[in-house]
Amino acid sequence: MTELGKLAQLRRLGVLKLRKKDGKALCSSIENLINLRALSLMSIEENEILDLQHIFSPPPLLQRLYLAGRLEMLPHWIPNLHSLVRLHLKWNRLNEDPLESLQVLPNLVHLELLQVYEGETLHFRAGGFKKLKLLGIDKFDGLRRILIDVGAMPCVEKLWIQRCKLLEEVPLGIEHLTRLKVLEFFDMPQDLIKTLSLNEPEGVYSRVAHIPEVYATYWREAGWEVHSLDSCNCSPRPNHVIRNEELHPRWK
Repeated sequence: MTELGKLAQLRRLGVLKLRKKDGKALCSSIENLINLRALSLMSIEENEILDLQHIFSPPPLLQRLYLAGRLEMLPHWIPNLHSLVRLHLKWNRLNEDPLESLQVLPNLVHLELLQVYEGETLHFRAGGFKKLKLLGIDKFDGLRRILIDVGAMPCVEKLWIQRCKLLEEVPLGIEHLTRLKVLEFFDMPQDLIKTLSLNEPEGVYSRVAHIPEVYATYWREAGWEVHSLDSCNCSPRPNHVIRNEELHPRWK
């Protein structure tokens, strides 16, 4: 880990099977990689802690960051990554909502979060995520509600929510996302999807009526069943079934 810091011209670095004890030496090396554009770090297993609190001067040109592993807290240096365009966080299981720190990233365009937060509420606040266009939320096991303030994520174009089994309704305030073009639900509770129906007396169709494409997708034996909002309202049959390998380039 210490030797990595000598690669002064390095632009991309990926390290797998990290243990907590590697953290201090790795952080020292990362501080020396001033030309780094992409950094990917993955722990040896889901519950192994990534110890990344020892960085005080992160690479100033870093554009892409991928962190997979348990975090005791969100690294304090992430909000200082002013060049960051893409951020993927996985298995972090944080107790505090990470959005307050992430929303200040001035150039963030793509954000994917998988098992990042264990709380019940995600709150996207006014003025946050000013350039974000793509947002994915996956497997937040305790999540029950998503709140979106007026003025939050003004540029977001695509939002997908996946495997959040306790989520009770469509995000409150989603109607404020006037540039949203695609909203996708992957393997989400059917009770939530039913609230989007025009036929539901207490439905929330009006919240998503401005979004051109709304899908509910489920994995079945034959492949992915993809229901559009129209098929959810009018027919029990899916729009079409596609094979697993076809889903990735089209949806995610």
